Amino acid sequence: MDDNKTDTERTGATRSAFSSALGAALRSLPVGAWIALALLLGLLIGFFAARRFPAPGPTPPQAEQANATYEEYRAGELENRVKLVDSALLRSLRASKPEADRLQVQSVEGREHQGREYLFQTIRLPLAPADKPAFSRHLAKELAILVPGAQFTQPTSTQWDIAIDGLPTHRLLLPAEAAEMPARPERPEAGKGRLALVIDDMGEDVGLAQGLAALDAPVAFSIWPDSGSRESVLKIAKAHNREILIHLPMQPKGYPKVEPGRHALLVTMTAEQVQAAVRRAVERVPGAIGLNNHMGSQFTENPFGMHAALTAIKDKGLFFLDSRTTAESVGEREARRIGLRFYKRDVFLDNEQNVGAILHQLRKAEALARSRGQAIAIGHPHPETLQAIRQWLKEKDASVSVVPLTALPVR
Repeated sequence: MDDNKTDTERTGATRSAFSSALGAALRSLPVGAWIALALLLGLLIGFFAARRFPAPGPTPPQAEQANATYEEYRAGELENRVKLVDSALLRSLRASKPEADRLQVQSVEGREHQGREYLFQTIRLPLAPADKPAFSRHLAKELAILVPGAQFTQPTSTQWDIAIDGLPTHRLLLPAEAAEMPARPERPEAGKGRLALVIDDMGEDVGLAQGLAALDAPVAFSIWPDSGSRESVLKIAKAHNREILIHLPMQPKGYPKVEPGRHALLVTMTAEQVQAAVRRAVERVPGAIGLNNHMGSQFTENPFGMHAALTAIKDKGLFFLDSRTTAESVGEREARRIGLRFYKRDVFLDNEQNVGAILHQLRKAEALARSRGQAIAIGHPHPETLQAIRQWLKEKDASVSVVPLTALPVR
């Protein structure tokens, strides 16, 4: 009888027998085996689905998309490493002498290396002789972690030196015999200096704006053109007679992964598009007298884009403050070419959002103002920054005055 069956019938019978056998086998499996099979099947489905439909990256909150609060610092590899040495000093002081709250910045000297300026600091340490060994050990460890390539030497018991790849960056002065430092060490002889403080990223936090406006110092507000509380912060600035700048987003290195915010200046724009974006920003921040860059490590290196932007800034009667987020910025060169009023940042205050670290940066800016006669420091609307400025204003050298930015001569 089987010989009379067609090939199709034989195949169907075979499949039916196989299905019956498979069903019986599956029904006889224990519960644990079923669970294992289900997990395996789920993993396989997930694997192939992920290959075909890759999951999108995380979406930042809407507020962050509107205005990225991340501020990059590409002012040059050397400047960044100098700041890390500062951090190592502060950490070592806190670890070895917790009751000490400050490194006294004796002086700050502008030096040049490969055509770029960096700041050489002379710092007096509030250490008794008994504290030196622990501080020295801790500092050596911190430098090894934070600044590979830093050399820490102790030429004498009262003078220690730090260099980065052989370039001197810090001189540390220590007491010879006194067991305790005076509560407020004497400051070196110096002429009068003027220091301007600018706070970037303004326009979002109204409370911090009120706190900054209430300071007994003419702190300038640099306001995002597209910030959510722009109008309220503008009212606060004008009511307290604060100088107003436009904090204009510009393309950073790493863009588009690093997002500067809406309506940023990009290197792919035409001159007309760049100038239209500048004019739009000016219209959105009425009363502004100047403009500085938010991010912009890529854009401020671009001569074509910067020439277009600075031309529009000049046409609107504003000045340009270069935040110097890259050592290769062409801002000063292009500003000189077109006769634009120009300033540039000397010190960033709050790369590290820690009151002690911010105080050190303020003292560094203060010492620079004493030695040069003027300095410009830029900070951000963080609670720690506000607290540090309040404390510093109470103790700063009387020979250094905090002045409006426009009180300083242009570079």
